[in-house]
Amino acid sequence: MTLIVGYANEEIGFLVGETLLTPLLEVKGNPIGPVSGEFHGLKIQIIDDNTAVAFASSNAADAALTLIGQLAQELVQNAKFDPATRLAERHAELLASKKSDPPDCEFLVLRIDGDRKRLAHITDGVLKYVERAYIGDPAQYRRLLELKKPYVGPKQQTTVHLDGTTTIESIVNSAGLVEFVEIGLALQALVEQRRGEGIGAIAGNIIRVVDARISRKLEYLQTHEASITQAEGKAGYSLLASNSGKRGVGIYYVAGKVGFVMIAGDTEPCRKLPAETMDEFKQFAKSQFDLNLC
Repeated sequence: MTLIVGYANEEIGFLVGETLLTPLLEVKGNPIGPVSGEFHGLKIQIIDDNTAVAFASSNAADAALTLIGQLAQELVQNAKFDPATRLAERHAELLASKKSDPPDCEFLVLRIDGDRKRLAHITDGVLKYVERAYIGDPAQYRRLLELKKPYVGPKQQTTVHLDGTTTIESIVNSAGLVEFVEIGLALQALVEQRRGEGIGAIAGNIIRVVDARISRKLEYLQTHEASITQAEGKAGYSLLASNSGKRGVGIYYVAGKVGFVMIAGDTEPCRKLPAETMDEFKQFAKSQFDLNLC
């Protein structure tokens, strides 16, 4: 299953997806194992502060990653061109060069330009700007919509000031923020169904990218879970994010004393890092891959 959901309007821009590279599993034909990470990858890549690209593919994950990597390099050299247009052009060129065996991949490009947020959907080399879209498995998207539930958040927040006084304020969540929460929770529920098939908690991880309220830049969000399957123990895992310098995510399992890093622009979809503690895992991620996980 591959499923990435995107949304952009004047309030918010986000991409939410999972990490399992199902086509690689089908090609290699090997069992996944609880936390091997062998068939996982970062399918939402933040390539600069204002641009994130997501891909879905049934037979060409490597080709999709190559196109994204080329786009990231071009943005470093010249940040003035439109990345969605350029990616659509590159995709069309790739399809034209491989007419006998065309790569089956599609993309979402989320672009933040000041207060303007735009989402582009690219399929068959054709670009279309939309407010919302998904790429991947249509059946899984229909299932996600079935799992989507209304979000009922807190109505008030209490602030304790330095002088000891408190103030109570009403919370009014925007429609875009509510959509972000609802889609994230629905996708979380969807991918966690894999655990009954013995795939393990790494399949239950989802990647959330959103324009952050404070930095106003695109960031990966963290996830923490305290109770998981019997095969992985009861210590849980943490999904850490690197949002400064080199971007990517790290997933650390306390019981297994192992972590995995998935790096934006990397040639390898997922890298395994044995580590005795999460602090050691973060140190290894920094020293070996220059990731600032937190």
